[in-house]
Amino acid sequence: MRSGRHISLPIDPWPQASLAERTAVGMVLTFLLLLPVCAVGAALFAISVIATYIAWSYEFGASLRGLIVRHARILGRHGRVVRKV
Repeated sequence: MRSGRHISLPIDPWPQASLAERTAVGMVLTFLLLLPVCAVGAALFAISVIATYIAWSYEFGASLRGLIVRHARILGRHGRVVRKV
């Protein structure tokens, strides 16, 4: 039994909007969500680069200190070779 009435969803924010208008609104909302996602991604990338640099510089400093201590032992120095800060 068709009554000829147009069936629509009960919750329709834009009952008169065309498909193109709805698509445009959806794209704008999607791009507005992508901005914070990209910002968070860039921040995580920067944090990981800084953490990698800190770890690398610590390892490099420790290996350099070990090299200085080994070199000083070869030369016959005793006691503390590198000043403790």
